[in-house]
Amino acid sequence: METLRVIIKTFLFFSATAILAPFYFFILFALYKWRCNVGPELLRFYSKICLIIFRINITCSKNYSKFSRMKKKLLIVSNHSSFLDIFVLSYLFRTVFVSKSDIKFYPVIGQIAWLMGVVFLNRNSSKERYRLIKRISNICSNYRLVIFPQGTTSRVSDKKPFNRGVFKVLEFDPDISILPVSLLYEDDSEIAWHTPQTLIQNSFIVFKKKKINVEVLIHQPVIYEEYGKCRSSQICNIVQDIVLSSSLK
Repeated sequence: METLRVIIKTFLFFSATAILAPFYFFILFALYKWRCNVGPELLRFYSKICLIIFRINITCSKNYSKFSRMKKKLLIVSNHSSFLDIFVLSYLFRTVFVSKSDIKFYPVIGQIAWLMGVVFLNRNSSKERYRLIKRISNICSNYRLVIFPQGTTSRVSDKKPFNRGVFKVLEFDPDISILPVSLLYEDDSEIAWHTPQTLIQNSFIVFKKKKINVEVLIHQPVIYEEYGKCRSSQICNIVQDIVLSSSLK
């Protein structure tokens, strides 16, 4: 039964992706000037389909409606457990994402992600990191942006630390609010893609699940004027404690 479930979900996932990809590419290419407006809506529609395919049930904290309406000056910072995180957060917040630069060179997916306005990060270049922080600041002025400061997926129990660099964005634009979000999967130890698993091994585990429950804890924003005397590394630690401590409850 589990094998059949994996086959069906794999077929539906790749079929949906293959059908939508050409349309998305054409729409984003034609509306390139407005891609940061159009991209999040297209990704949200695709994410909704994926949530249905994987039978993901989302439970949000009560203050979701308040922050889901904020369209500007919002940087969403979340722990990163699974490739499913993108579908969950995209569906809830209609966001632009920060991703590692490798994704940009994936066939089809990379090109569509670039057209959607995804911000790519090259972790091996200090100049690139500085440029990225400035770009994040500019994007947050007009759009909601999601970043996973852990840099990779892991189990919540691993408590993988946040990279502090991105928090320097507050020095470029003190008006940006950081919204800490905790993603807590009911079966996190199984759902989370962690070392030494391959993507295929983790996908098989995810695909065979009959149903996946995830609780999304949305915390109070961290506002620069309240932490103006703190260095970016200190603000990083504050946000990390909020996100990971809540996840472990």
